[in-house]
Amino acid sequence: MAVFSSEFPDSLTSDTRKGQNYMLIESYESVTATTNKGKGPILSSIALYIPAGSLNTSFTGNYEGVAGSELKAQASVEIDDAKNARSGLGGKMKTLEKLLGLTSTALQTQTANMADQTGFVKASGFAPNNHISLLYNGPNNFREHTFAFKFFPKSEKESNKARDIIDELKHSTLPRLPVGGSTLSSAFFKAPRNHTIKFCSPSQNSEKNPYLFEIGKSVITNMIVNYDPQGVVGFHDNGAPVSIDLSLTFKEIEMQISKDG
Repeated sequence: MAVFSSEFPDSLTSDTRKGQNYMLIESYESVTATTNKGKGPILSSIALYIPAGSLNTSFTGNYEGVAGSELKAQASVEIDDAKNARSGLGGKMKTLEKLLGLTSTALQTQTANMADQTGFVKASGFAPNNHISLLYNGPNNFREHTFAFKFFPKSEKESNKARDIIDELKHSTLPRLPVGGSTLSSAFFKAPRNHTIKFCSPSQNSEKNPYLFEIGKSVITNMIVNYDPQGVVGFHDNGAPVSIDLSLTFKEIEMQISKDG
């Protein structure tokens, strides 16, 4: 299969690209839901201008406040100390005393909570200490990035480019069928393509801009094309739309992981 390669607008060509910042969207055939065929073969390579308002990303932490977790954590440490005690009986006795202290605190907390159901504790000006700690639950979501492009083709060449780019992205978004399959006879669909997105800078010889964030391997989860974004239908003499709005939402299929060991 020939690699589809295109750029928009016309000024963003290989000869003049060195003077502009742009984003490069490349697609690969997916093998499973989370993998593709490595670095090749590339099915499409599309260079587009960077839309205003699109250079933003987020990183979230999935934490939850859990009652009693601090006592449990302390107990776990004391038990571990008991297993690894090297100071003889004296060290083990100290560990046991600490564990008994934790058990006593837990019983007091439980009793206070039971008493508080009657309103007695709060009426006395106290509130039970549930020993709440903020615990990390691990990642639970994949980042999304949305890019909203506006095409204003000024020539038939640019109109054809816009049409071909939109058509290629559409095929990158839709599910595939096995060779020779059909929607009536095939038992399964094949996953759409995976994508890599890179922001390129002329100061880096059109390579990745090290001052911007990186986007992990992604899939297109939403694609919206509007052929009359101005609210007025307009066409060139050859029938090509005067303006086109294209919105692409990418969702990463890889979790972001810290470089900390």
